[in-house]
Amino acid sequence: MMHTTAQALGRAHLAELHRQARRDALASAARQGRRARRQEPPHRMPRILNSMTAWARRPRPAPESS
Repeated sequence: MMHTTAQALGRAHLAELHRQARRDALASAARQGRRARRQEPPHRMPRILNSMTAWARRPRPAPESS
């Protein structure tokens, strides 16, 4: 085998290894992104709704009986 042929095959192999590493890194990042999205609550109540809910749940004084 000629020296230049061996070099070309080596470069092609190295390029393929780089492509595989890039593909694996992208797949890993996508998996992590999906996992992070799945762990978040499905929705967040707006701040005003949170404060209204807290106000409604606040303990009230017992009514005085005569």
